[in-house]
Parts: sequence; C-alpha cells; structure tokens
Amino acid sequence: MPNESHPHNWPEAAGCLYGELGAHSLHANVRELLAGDSSQRVLVACSGGADSIFMLCQLWAQADELDIELVVAHYNHRWRGEDSQLDATFVQELAQQLNCPFVTAARPENEAAFTETTARALRLDFLRAAAQEHSCQCIAFGHQQDDVLETQLQRLARGSGSDGLAAPRPIHFFEAYPTHVRPVLHLGAGAIRMALNACEIPWREDISNQDLGISRNALRHNVIPSLSEALARNASAGAARSRFLLEEEADALDGLARLTLPEAFSDSVTLDRVALRSAPRALTRRALSAWFSAHHLIQSMSAPAMDLLMAAVYALKRKNRLSAGAFYIELDEATVRLVSAQVAGQFLVSGSIEAGESLMLSTGALLETEFVELDDALRSTIMTGGVNADLEAYVAVAAEEALEVRGWQQGDRFRPLGAPGTKKLKDWFIDRHIPVMERKLLPLVVSQSGEIIWVPGFPPADTMKIGTATKWALRLTYQPRNPI
Repeated sequence: MPNESHPHNWPEAAGCLYGELGAHSLHANVRELLAGDSSQRVLVACSGGADSIFMLCQLWAQADELDIELVVAHYNHRWRGEDSQLDATFVQELAQQLNCPFVTAARPENEAAFTETTARALRLDFLRAAAQEHSCQCIAFGHQQDDVLETQLQRLARGSGSDGLAAPRPIHFFEAYPTHVRPVLHLGAGAIRMALNACEIPWREDISNQDLGISRNALRHNVIPSLSEALARNASAGAARSRFLLEEEADALDGLARLTLPEAFSDSVTLDRVALRSAPRALTRRALSAWFSAHHLIQSMSAPAMDLLMAAVYALKRKNRLSAGAFYIELDEATVRLVSAQVAGQFLVSGSIEAGESLMLSTGALLETEFVELDDALRSTIMTGGVNADLEAYVAVAAEEALEVRGWQQGDRFRPLGAPGTKKLKDWFIDRHIPVMERKLLPLVVSQSGEIIWVPGFPPADTMKIGTATKWALRLTYQPRNPI
C-alpha cells in the first residue's frame, strides 16, 4: 500500500503487525542485544519506506518487553522536491502517534548530493550526530535480506574480502560511534510487504528506486531475478546464509590476527615487518587494515593499494615507500612505518596536462585524462550520479584546452555540480571533514581561464556539467596511492 494515507491509529497498526510475526520479527542477535541488562535508547532511521516502517512498528510493539526507548530520525535528501517533504511529514506524523521523539534534518542548500556515496555519508553524519544528541546507544537501520545479495554483488565487483562480503551485519560495533543494528536483516522484502499489506499499513515509495541507471536498482530488478530463475532457487536466501558464514570466519580471523600481530590494532606508527612476513597472508592483510583504521587512513587504501603493500611486505626488496593519503608507508628490512608526507618534505608541485596525457604528481599520485564519446548509457550514469567523485570526473571542455594542475591556495573558490553558488574551497574542505594535511596534497584541475573544474572527492564544476546534448567529455581519473 505505497503512498496511501496513513492509518488513523498507528499504535493499533503496529500491534497488528507484531501479531503477524511475533518475536521472530526481530533478528535474534539484535533482540538479544537490545534485551540486555540495562535499558537502552535506540535511534530508528526511518525513510518512510516499507522496510523502515516495518522495523519501526516492530520495535515499538516490543519496546516495553525489551526495555528500550525509541527516537525516530528522518533525513530529507531533497532529491524529489515535494515528494521528499511528504516523506518527512509522513514519518513525523507516525512518530507523533507512537509518542516517540522525532528528529530530522535536510540536505543543506550548499551541499551538492551528487552521488549515492555522498548522500549516504550525509545521512550517516546526521544519524550519528542525532544519536549523540539524544544519548542513543544504537542506531537501527531497515536493511533486509534482499539487500545482502545486492551488497555482495557490488562488493564482489570491487574485489572485497570476507569482511566486505559479510556486510551488512545484523550488529556492527564501533569504538567512536553508537552500535549499528539491523533488526529485520533476516526477513525478505516480500515477507515484509505481505505483513504490511495484511495489516493495511501504508508506506512511502521512492520513485528513484525504479531508476535502472542506479546500479543497485539494476541488480534488484534485473540481475538478481534472472540469477534466481537460472539457478531455480532463491539466490537472496543463499546469499544471506553465505553472509552469516563469512561473518563467522571474519570474526575468527580477526581474533587470530589480534593474537598474532597485536601492535597493528593499536596506535603504533611502526610494525614488525618480520612478524608480518611470518604470519599467514590472511592475518597480515587483516592486521594492516586494522592498522590503517587505527590511524584513520583506511579510506586512503584502495584494494589495489593494499595489494601493492602486501606485495611490498613479502618482497625480497629491503626498502620501499608507498603513498597513503597524507602519509607515506616506508619499509625497511625490519619495520613498516608511517611517515607524514609533510615530515617527508613532500608537497604538490604545479604542472600542466592536455587531453590524452597522464601526469605523475610530486606526491606520487597519478592524474590521467582522455576524451570519451558519450553513449546514452554512459551519459545517464554520469547525469544520475553513478560516478565515484573521489577518483573520477567527466567534464565538458574543449579538446584542445590545456589544463593546469596545482595545489590548493588560500582564497580559491569552487562551485561543484548542484551547488547554488561558489564558496571558498577551504569551506568545502571543512564541510567534508578533510584533514589539513590531506588538503595540501589534493590536486586542483584548473581551466585556462583560472576556474577550478575538479577536485578529487567532489563533483566537477557546475559550469562543466554533462547535459543531454553533450556528445564528448573529458574523463579525469585520479589514483592517489601509486608507489613512488
């Protein structure tokens, strides 16, 4: 019953929904966590869609039994104009009828939510801030069983390991943030919608979920049904079991790595290379990932970069150095250590580049350019935000134009795609929580007129956007972690 008027009595509707599935409506592990020795406050992330409405109603119906208090949170991405506002109103009215505190926020006017990655980051920042403000120990997300296979397929394409393929987990602990819980991860989308319909409970339907230009939607509507049909079995249910087994194995490997290479799970800047080489590769890889996480550098290590580092650790070469964001990883015969790029005396030296050329930057990063002809599929991918702005941009510039590549300077102004106007690049950096050292190493791609047309991590300049009539575009790719 998508987008119908809400029922007159939401508490009654929630009770009906609980009657459909009972205690089984909540994942056993999540239920056990929530029913702990002390009462807890749970921030419930509710978009207004079927999955989050089902989750909220089930948590509310069992709140007294579990001794939990709910706070309802809704983030308005403002992607769909009036419909987005109707989503927020729908969730607010539901929260009020359930007598739950309600907290909301909308995407700022000056924040261009160009990609799904950016949108998720904005929403997560809001949820974590709201959880802290309302003293919530957990944040509940409405991911369900069908989301597992979609996530696995995306991560298989990226080459993820057991940790990546074990996501999303029903419970995910963090040192600095509230615990993430997914109470309905064990239930399929079909079962959830059947239960909602049985109790005549409406939900809000996001029309963008039908856009096949978004990779997750294409997987959901085309690939996964075809896969299930070809195998004559429920591929989503099988993927959910694999996720559970991978979680068990990932946890076991994590425990062994902590015993074998404990220094990697601390804030130590130096690791024992001999110990790393002596351990099984699976434990070494896991220990290195934990080490980067401890130093807030995990986002600076792509899968290829980790492969390069693993090869360097085990290689016969006695000395090596690789880049990792604002740091270098230096290897000698006995140790692996982190050295600040500033300490190492590195900075971004200006240069120029033309279409079809590659430019090795003084930081060890690589910038490549090529002119590409746009077909309908690629143009749609670009215009719907299907480009990873951290590593890639498509801009409409003349083929013969030479571009300058330089570092950030005080007073630089930038208007990324979708922003209402320009503002200081420094302010954009602050909004995105980009560390000062990282800012000084990011390359700015500048046109002949002096306009900043791209900074890795942001959408390209609004004046250079790809339109429906654009036939050729300059593709810019940034590889920040090449060995030097």
